[in-house]
Amino acid sequence: MSKQLPLALALLLAAGTASAQSGKIKVKTKPGRNAATTTPAPAAAPTDWSVTYAQTITPAGLKADLDVLASDAYEGRETGKKGQKMAADYIAKAFAANGLTGPVAGSDNPYIQHFGMKRTSLDLAASTVKVGSQTFQGKRDFYGIMTDAFATGAPLQPVFVGYGIKEDKYSDFAAPADYKGKDLILLAGEPLNGQGKSLLGLDGKASAYASATLDGLMARRKGIFPLGARSIILVMPTAAAYSAVPQAFGQLMDHDDLTFDGAEKKSSGFNILMVSPEMGAKLLGTTPAALDKYRQSVAKAGKPVASPFKPAAATAQAKLNTEPFTTENVLGYLEGGDKKDELLVVSAHYDHLGVKDGVVFNGADDDGSGTVSVLAMARAFSQAKKEGHGPRRSILFLANTGEEEGLLGSQYYTDHPVFPLEKTVTDLNIDMVGRVDSLHQGKGDYVYLVGADRLSTELNALSEATNQQYNPLALDYKYNDPADPEQIYYRSDHYNFAKHNVPIIFYTSGLHPQYHKATDDVEFIDFPAMARRDQLIFHTAWALAERDARVALKPEFVKTNFAPTAADLDRYAGTYGSAQIPLKITFTREGSALKAQATGQPAFTLEAVSPGVFKFDPAQLRVEFSPEQPTFKLKQGGGEFEFKKE
Repeated sequence: MSKQLPLALALLLAAGTASAQSGKIKVKTKPGRNAATTTPAPAAAPTDWSVTYAQTITPAGLKADLDVLASDAYEGRETGKKGQKMAADYIAKAFAANGLTGPVAGSDNPYIQHFGMKRTSLDLAASTVKVGSQTFQGKRDFYGIMTDAFATGAPLQPVFVGYGIKEDKYSDFAAPADYKGKDLILLAGEPLNGQGKSLLGLDGKASAYASATLDGLMARRKGIFPLGARSIILVMPTAAAYSAVPQAFGQLMDHDDLTFDGAEKKSSGFNILMVSPEMGAKLLGTTPAALDKYRQSVAKAGKPVASPFKPAAATAQAKLNTEPFTTENVLGYLEGGDKKDELLVVSAHYDHLGVKDGVVFNGADDDGSGTVSVLAMARAFSQAKKEGHGPRRSILFLANTGEEEGLLGSQYYTDHPVFPLEKTVTDLNIDMVGRVDSLHQGKGDYVYLVGADRLSTELNALSEATNQQYNPLALDYKYNDPADPEQIYYRSDHYNFAKHNVPIIFYTSGLHPQYHKATDDVEFIDFPAMARRDQLIFHTAWALAERDARVALKPEFVKTNFAPTAADLDRYAGTYGSAQIPLKITFTREGSALKAQATGQPAFTLEAVSPGVFKFDPAQLRVEFSPEQPTFKLKQGGGEFEFKKE
């Protein structure tokens, strides 16, 4: 499962969207049977072949595949690297051995969908920041991510923002200011009171901002990310905290930027630097001792205080290396019967994080578990067809690459579909189904469902009815809550199908301490629990492939041919603000389209639905303008926010 969130979600990050669901677990049981009567017994029910073939998905079979794909020999399956290509070959051969067809025309291997990419990596040790006459060097004085904004050397535009915290009771951003394009310098850790206790935590206990780690930085995201800054420069409080940066921020280290061949050059991304106390002080034109004095003054005042610092002139130079490479999705196709022109997709990503500092990240759960689940279902459906019980609809078993780098493989497939997306009825996506998380210890008979109700009420009903019919699992909707901070709906390959209005269900067993760690190994997988989940997914796929009519979209997601007039678009144009969330949104007319740009984010085009109503599919946002006054309502999931023209 990817850690990355699309930039379009800045609205969600800022908004803290209100919940549309309770996050409750639903457990459905089989209905009771009526007592026997004297009437003649009905004819025997036809065989439920879904049960027969679901039973071919076994813990032993899943383990046999995972022992191979999550072994050290596959080198963590990093996108474009040797191990990923070994895994692609293994999956393609498994599809072929089980009688699936390779559907990719023009490929040297019809099971393989090749595509070209470029990999840009930061040579941190060769990157520098020069402050006055002093040069600070990467991996010695700072760590982090630098983009092409500094590829040719560029002056910093430093702004000190204290601890970088924005809360009702404590805000370093209380005074209005323009931070767009600036480089924000902030102190790691949290403000304390005179007794050394947290000003923000409950009863003086440490708050979410306290740790000088990635978690402490991410706690600030709602206050900082919508500001449109170019960089965050996080000043470590002590030499010890700085020496721990490679481990504390390990998930940011050695990050490569992958882009599609031929793609338009995108605007520079976000820069994040974690710097030593000495470098941080130098950037602020002061000393580490003076930084400590500032912390003490905040403690004494019990609130943010004006900064005495005058940031120094500085220039940053990033050493970036770019190389082209090829990667591949793996596709196995099973042709259906009387409804073969309609397609069900069963997907998982097979890439992982590769090798870091000589240590293999095997990704047994993420997403070896989903990959071997797809293989098991492909075998089960293929066996059903061989024995005369094949599906009515066709099924594409899709193993995606590049998910960990930003859902790249599924984006490529949905932008270059082998089968028309308008004929694709549903995507069932499987990512991390091999564990039992901390909320379900001792209770492996559960699965998290995400997205089943987002686009199609019928799909959600089918999903729950199928679970009720077959030895029910506990269906947990915690991560389906639009307000859930993990925002998992946007973080795996189903999202690229949902962007194109293909109904989806995402299945996962949740996060765990080994997530994105080198310890995500086969030994931690609960294969019996995983087999139960896979059997439910198989039953759901069977029901979708067999039903008479494809599941219908909700009316609001059915495309229309409505075209607004130029006068209407001009009337909606302008900049709007909200008292509910810290965002401004500017609308402009470009030809016959209305474009929107949120604070600090790229512009995007809205699709007209009806008079005054527009939507943006990738984030499933809905904009409804009022006909009487210059206001609009922004809707997403269960959240609704009112904006007024300034």
